Amino acid sequence: MKNKIFLLFLLPICLLGMSMSNASVKDPLHFYNSQTRQLVETKNSYYRKTKAKPEVILVSVKNDDQIKQLKPSSKQVIIATGHSQNDRKNVQILAGKSLQKVLSQTQVANIIRYAGKDLRSKKNATFNKGIRSVVNACTTLIDQKYNFPGDKNTLTSQQMQKINHPQSVNLVWGIVIAIIATGAFTWYEHWKIKN
Repeated sequence: MKNKIFLLFLLPICLLGMSMSNASVKDPLHFYNSQTRQLVETKNSYYRKTKAKPEVILVSVKNDDQIKQLKPSSKQVIIATGHSQNDRKNVQILAGKSLQKVLSQTQVANIIRYAGKDLRSKKNATFNKGIRSVVNACTTLIDQKYNFPGDKNTLTSQQMQKINHPQSVNLVWGIVIAIIATGAFTWYEHWKIKN
């Protein structure tokens, strides 16, 4: 009898514990692999111990309309993946009110662009690598906002440079092309005068 009472007492606690551990990843479409799930769970378990208590949530949905219905709470970041019409995965980042300065629309677009090559892949492992890049970028910015210490997944300053200033690489190439074009034009004009 004591065992039955103990089991009845233990069962709700186990169910509650399991539901809390999976609250960070809602993946009915099975887009995310265990490594991606573990990354989010580990980061959120750290965040739960802090005073600020931000949260990162991964969600997979059937279509883009369901993404529009998602509403993050004040300190939540929702990284949602949905299927678009052409059978591609559409990834969007939704930031709660207190995180919108850190994860502005421009910053979110830069993060998606930063991981874009991996996110467009049809291979699940490569897609998950892209999702982990997105999660790491978001958590790095959250850590900076709340002055949390970095961990092994925190992006380096070079990686953050690519996110914060994605056009700086294009600027360098633009200057190189302009120098080459100017040199070619000068050479042509000099050659034209000689002949």
